[in-house]
Parts: sequence; structure tokens; C-alpha cells
Amino acid sequence: MIKALFKKEFIDTIRDKRSVVAALFGALFTPLLFAVMMTFNIEKARSVDDVYIEINNGDMAPQIVELLERESIFHAELPSTGKKFELDGETHTHSKISLTFSDDFESQLSSGLPANILINADYSDQERSSQIRRVKRVLENYEGAVLNMRLVARGISPLVIDVVDLEEQDTSTPGSKSAIILGMLGVFILFSVFVSSTNVAIDCSAGERERNSLELLLMQPVSTFDVVASKTINTGLFGLFAGTLSIALTAVVIPFIPLHKIGMAFNFDLEVAVKMWFIILPLAFFAAAFQLVTTFHAKSFKEAQTYIQYSIMLPLIVPMALEFSKYKHAALDYLPIVAQQQAISKLIRGELTDFTPVIGGMIVTMLFSYGLVLFTSKSLKSEKVVLGL
Repeated sequence: MIKALFKKEFIDTIRDKRSVVAALFGALFTPLLFAVMMTFNIEKARSVDDVYIEINNGDMAPQIVELLERESIFHAELPSTGKKFELDGETHTHSKISLTFSDDFESQLSSGLPANILINADYSDQERSSQIRRVKRVLENYEGAVLNMRLVARGISPLVIDVVDLEEQDTSTPGSKSAIILGMLGVFILFSVFVSSTNVAIDCSAGERERNSLELLLMQPVSTFDVVASKTINTGLFGLFAGTLSIALTAVVIPFIPLHKIGMAFNFDLEVAVKMWFIILPLAFFAAAFQLVTTFHAKSFKEAQTYIQYSIMLPLIVPMALEFSKYKHAALDYLPIVAQQQAISKLIRGELTDFTPVIGGMIVTMLFSYGLVLFTSKSLKSEKVVLGL
């Protein structure tokens, strides 16, 4: 009976071009978005933009001004309005940071006394925080150089102020380093699974109710469990189809991300792709069961569209909530969404050696899916749910 109902659901779904297009869009959009975002961030991290600040009394500290220019930090008068200004026929953005040397800066420095420098900036502006750090780094380096020269002039070795000689050895590999940047890859793939099954879930629940075909279906000699199970399998297969395409496209776009420019590497080979596919396999049906619970209990098609938007945010909200809360427990590795996200994250870092949590997470996820199917099937025995009252 489930096989016959599934065939009916599948034919109805592929007739709806919107559902097919939505599944393809969810599968293709997320890997491309991820690749573009990563490439942009890597290029931005490698590039050193020119910073324009206002330097007052710069003639008092020509050496510092020269050091600033070596670090691509240049002087420009603060514009009266806005951040844009013209320089040598080109338009630049002023950082709205001013650096002021005191009038007695040179004499104080020559006398061995602390010389005053004033940095005026909006420290709450996140966009300017990196530029402020660049300016302060130049000043700190200059201060360290002057301090060493003063010690040498007094016959004191600069090593006197070095209490600890700290040596660092980075044991990370290019693959493990890439996990820092590719940490969102798993979330994007899980997100595509949830996104691509939404149209199918809405159409075969709230959509059938508004077309009056749901009531007609339930009048046939079939159990509500068979009806919900067939709809869950059909919806889940579309989510799994999207996840499969997403993994395949990710394998294609990963080589085009310039990870080598920042000393990182990630080999997305067939073995990794197959393991990732098995990880998302049970989640596709969990997403389908959860979305059908949401859409069946909505009173209208539009209400179902509103509610299901929250369900597709689960792959983003759950990992973020755990990350911010810093809550750690072994049981979390077996919960739906968390289990899959953790497994994919370990797979990317090359640390997935113990498959017990993966298999356990798959079993628990399928049990949750089965429970949601049972809950929905019992709900369909109520006229309020069937008629949307």
C-alpha cells in the first residue's frame, strides 16, 4: 500500500514544476554561494588596502610617518562631509581616524621622556577596528625599536627585558587549517536538504487540503500511517536528491576556491562525498517528517508557507546555538541535525575515525522521523487537522 501511495505522490510531485525547480535551486544555489563567499573572504584577507588617516603635527615624527606609509597608511585631510575625498584625481575612502603628535613630541623623545600621541577614532565602529589595530601595531613596533636603542645606548642588552623566549610549533596540516574556513560547508549542505523539500511538503499536505484531494484520499481504504509514510518518503527523496546534487557540485567548486593562497588544502574526493551522502541520508527523511508535521497542522496554504520558513532555519540555528552556548555533552552527537553537523565537521577536518556516533546518530534520527510520522498519522484522524479548522 505504501508503495502504491508513494508512486501516486511522486507522480503528483514531478507534475508540479515548482517543486522540481525548488529542489534544483536549493541544491545548486548553496554550493555556489559557499564558493563565492569563501573566494571573496580569502581574497579580502590576503589583500592589504590603503588606509587614509589624518596626521596632525607629522613633521614632529617623520620616522613614524614613514613607517606608516610603509604599511600603506597615508595622510589625508579629514573630509568635511562624508567619507569620500579626491586625491590625485582618484576617489578614496577616509577612515575617519586622526593621529596627533604633541607639539613637544620631538623634544620629549630626545629627552628620553614619554612622548604623547593621540589617536582619535570611533572604537565602536567594527569596520574601522582592523584599521585602528594596524595604526597601533606600527606605533608599538616603533616604541619597541626606540626602547631597544635606548638600552643599547646605556650599555644594556635588550635581551634583559626578554623574560621568556617563546617558540611556537604549528602542528596543523593544510587540511586541518582548511576546516576553519570550511566549517560552514556542512551547514550549507544540511541547509540545502531542508530547503529543497519545502515545496513538496507544503504541496502534499496543505496544498492537497485546499484542493480537497486530501479528504478524498483519506476516504479510501488506507490507513493514515500509510498515507503519511508515503508522503514522508516522497518528500525525503526530494531532499536527498538535492543533498546529493549539492555534494556533487561542492566537489566541483572546491578546487576553484583558492585555499592554497592561505596555506590550506582540502581534498574533496569520492570517499569523502560518499561518507557525506550517508551522513545526510537519514536527515533528509527527518526533515520531511518534521516539515509535514508543520504543514499538516497549518490551517491554510499561506500559513504553511509561513511556518515552514522556521523549519528550514533549523540547520543554521541549532549549530549556532550550541556554538554560542559552549555546551558539550556526548549525547549531543546522537541528536538529529547536531549528529550530522558534527560528523560532517569531523569528516572535513579528517578526524572522523570513530563511526559509532555517526551510526548512532543515523539510528536516532530515523527513530525521531518514525515518531513524527506516527504523530502526524494520529493527527490526521482528527477532522480539525484534515479540514484545517
